[in-house]
Amino acid sequence: MQEIIIDIDFQYLLPVLSEKTFNELEANILENGIRDPLVLWDNILIDGYNRYYIATKHDLPFKTVSMEFDSRYEVVIWIIRNQVSRRNLTPYQMRYFRGLHFHAERRIDKNEEGTNQHTEVKRQNGGKPQTLATSKKLADIYNVSSRTIERDSRLADALIAIGEVSPDAKQSILLGATKITRNELDAILSGSESVVTEIAESIDSGTFEETRKNNAKNDDKSLDSSFSKISNLIQKELKGLTKTYTSSEVKNALRSHIASLEDIYMQL
Repeated sequence: MQEIIIDIDFQYLLPVLSEKTFNELEANILENGIRDPLVLWDNILIDGYNRYYIATKHDLPFKTVSMEFDSRYEVVIWIIRNQVSRRNLTPYQMRYFRGLHFHAERRIDKNEEGTNQHTEVKRQNGGKPQTLATSKKLADIYNVSSRTIERDSRLADALIAIGEVSPDAKQSILLGATKITRNELDAILSGSESVVTEIAESIDSGTFEETRKNNAKNDDKSLDSSFSKISNLIQKELKGLTKTYTSSEVKNALRSHIASLEDIYMQL
């Protein structure tokens, strides 16, 4: 039997199925067998973890197909693109995947010694050209703004930090059961390990949402002001279009404000 290696880092990239969905998949496989092959990279499983688990549990036969990649980062990108293309992801899962994709692309730009023309630029000016090029590339792929991609990278960093303390808390955020505001993201990214632990534990205990509700009243006026400002900007942008505007012109006008709208969304 072919050796199959389980890589925890790759496995954790995949969204966890609900108990109901997993049971339905298991029942379908028991009735019809495993029709889709498991995907491997150097014998490491990169797609089909649920199918593999069910196969080993019930001693079922399965097929495999191998793919070639030059690095783990290319594997990460393939997994992300594969999941995005075939799953109905929550907004947080989509943002998390875009953020991880951003990080993987940045690392691919480095060679084994960690230096090339891109990293040399980074030393001179804080890496802004490389960051902007990568965020623009992914913005085009995912049809969002560059600022959205950069913001997603921060969300991914925060979720990774939360996940190291509590995988359950991370999963709660990814599934949309727990919402994270921009201020809370900043607290996670800039806070000490104890701050991250406190937030993760409050999510696990169910007190996180209650704390937000107590603080929400203080943010209402700021949110109202921000919403009015964005609303006026969008209306002004649309009014500036000619009467014969095309759908692409409308899309471009609205897209320019996506990042600002997401700022408001992250505060709600």
